[in-house]
Amino acid sequence: MINAVLKYALYFTLAFAVVYTFQKIVMRDNPEAMRYDYLSVNAFFALTSYVICVLFDVLSGKKILKQQLGYAYLPTLFVKVGLFYLLFKNSIFELANLTLIERLNLLIPLFLFLILEVILMARILAKNNN
Repeated sequence: MINAVLKYALYFTLAFAVVYTFQKIVMRDNPEAMRYDYLSVNAFFALTSYVICVLFDVLSGKKILKQQLGYAYLPTLFVKVGLFYLLFKNSIFELANLTLIERLNLLIPLFLFLILEVILMARILAKNNN
């Protein structure tokens, strides 16, 4: 259990470092192109995905919940979107038009962390079925 939690932390930390480094390199020539803090956006996606994976890994050990984990995972995306809106409505959602760079800096981390989360959740659910 602790081993899995540490693995998840390593995976999400590495993904965060890769995304943030890539964004820093791209934004090096034009740092004013971003009108919101992409560090906090990346941190949000990384932390929420990490918490979801750890939570479901813990819940997979409970016999009574084993059969319901797949169904319980589905609403987490909606919860994540709702939290994102609540936390970033003043900094991102009030901007009139997002530039292409701003949109990509939202979507790339979202999909990267979502893909990593889905891969880890598939492993948790597969381990749960064995």
